[in-house]
Amino acid sequence: MERRIMWVVVLVGLLLLGSRVWAEQSITVIMPRHEMDIKGVWERQTREFEKETGIKVELIQMAWERVADKVLTEMASGGSAYDVIEFDNVWPAKFLSAGWIIPLDEFIDRETVDEMLPGLVSTFSKDGHLYGVVWNNDTRFFMYNKKKLELAGIAVPPKTWDEFTEQTKKMQAANIIRYGYIGAWEQSQMLTNEFTFFCYSFGSNLFTEDGKPTFLEKPAIDALSFMVDAVNKEKTVDPASITANYEMAANVFYNGETAFFLQAWPGVYAYSNDPSVSKIVGEVEVAEWIPAAREEFQATLTLPEALAIPATSKNKEAAWKYIEYMTSPEREKQRCLEIGVLPIWKKLFTDPDLLALYPYWKYFGEQALYARGHPKLLWFDEWAVAQQIEVQNALSGAKTPEQALKDLYEAIKRHFE
Repeated sequence: MERRIMWVVVLVGLLLLGSRVWAEQSITVIMPRHEMDIKGVWERQTREFEKETGIKVELIQMAWERVADKVLTEMASGGSAYDVIEFDNVWPAKFLSAGWIIPLDEFIDRETVDEMLPGLVSTFSKDGHLYGVVWNNDTRFFMYNKKKLELAGIAVPPKTWDEFTEQTKKMQAANIIRYGYIGAWEQSQMLTNEFTFFCYSFGSNLFTEDGKPTFLEKPAIDALSFMVDAVNKEKTVDPASITANYEMAANVFYNGETAFFLQAWPGVYAYSNDPSVSKIVGEVEVAEWIPAAREEFQATLTLPEALAIPATSKNKEAAWKYIEYMTSPEREKQRCLEIGVLPIWKKLFTDPDLLALYPYWKYFGEQALYARGHPKLLWFDEWAVAQQIEVQNALSGAKTPEQALKDLYEAIKRHFE
């Protein structure tokens, strides 16, 4: 009896000791602040995590550029200052090649992963292993001005690029719009995003899984040719696209000068219904599909940001508990309700409470199933800059689409020859 009591006392002591050690743990998290989080919801939920787990969190939030500088410097130096880091959508190849972060397999099961949007999972996965959980779902969506289509006798928005051209010309002939679309095609990262979207929509992946180029093949040539012809020949896309950015493109749409917004971010819908910035209040709808050369090529670009655990972290289990808590459906639903962030969980796109506030999310969920990220390249920045130059050369008429893509290949061929 005395021995049993002794073992109970020892066991209780060990449990209390473990609890005290766990409660004294602390982690450092570095990430940007979500642009919609004007209420500080993430900060509040972080403090709720502290209360529920006893794990202290030093939360570092600042502009994305400053976070990127700090994360990249720390990772390259092999430092262990951070336990949870920002993991951007163009970083996977570099981070995984360098061994800077750990796979999350030991913490999360495949059934749970399958409940997330597949495009978000694939962006931060390699060889079936997940390396980051998305905290900022920055996926783009096809929206259109329903009223303008109705004025032209058009029942449904285009499913194909041929239909896009036909519908645009019909509305132009009736003096309903000036152009079907204005793209953010200035020589910047925005053009990289837009060109990638068009290539996907014509069936090009740009590169194979192991990084071999396919953008010299017909699908990519067709995509660039479509962009060039839409501006210079068909006149269905505003020529001002070549110098326009996202803000300019959105403003043209809000002014009612175009009927389609091919790659709109979620906030475009809300702003289109704000009379202080929009002349098309009540006219915009979210489509059930995304235009493509063929229906099976449907794709939309996703530019998400994830949370990951550095290989150098000394508090990996506590770091995972934070990621698990903050990206859980429960915490995410709170953020959706309070500030309208876009979910990463499939089931939240059909959640009755959320659909009551955002009924158009039903179609966001349908389009999001076709979301894809950028190609995973160690030298993504070099690819993006070279691509912007040559796509602009084609759009301006300085080169044919074929020649522009050949010159693009020459600019980066050292990486695969």
